[in-house]
Amino acid sequence: MSRWPADRARIELLRALELHAGAFTVIAAQSRDWASALFVGARHRLALLIEGEDAAARARRLCATLPETEFDLRGGFVADIQLIVTLVDDRPVLGIDALTIEEAETLAIRPRAIGFSRDARRAG
Repeated sequence: MSRWPADRARIELLRALELHAGAFTVIAAQSRDWASALFVGARHRLALLIEGEDAAARARRLCATLPETEFDLRGGFVADIQLIVTLVDDRPVLGIDALTIEEAETLAIRPRAIGFSRDARRAG
């Protein structure tokens, strides 16, 4: 089981998307835990209604730039993201499929001094 559950990963992804996309409304969101032999993370499917007068221009820009964007997620990173824009009532809706990966925890390994007890030294 992931230490970085899908719901928390989705919140981090939406927070990072808001920095790039500006105002939007989440109209659908699904996330599920995901794992491979080497990685743990989550798969996300999102539908975001882009808000504002410049919504169409922002949606086009996002489709062009988001696939190459480095997202700042606390505890993980975006490994893959795919986007599609559709119009609903002449308003852009951004469809997103994304894979977020939990960052590996850094283990602090402290070398332990190997010593012999006095009794072991005498016996040798």
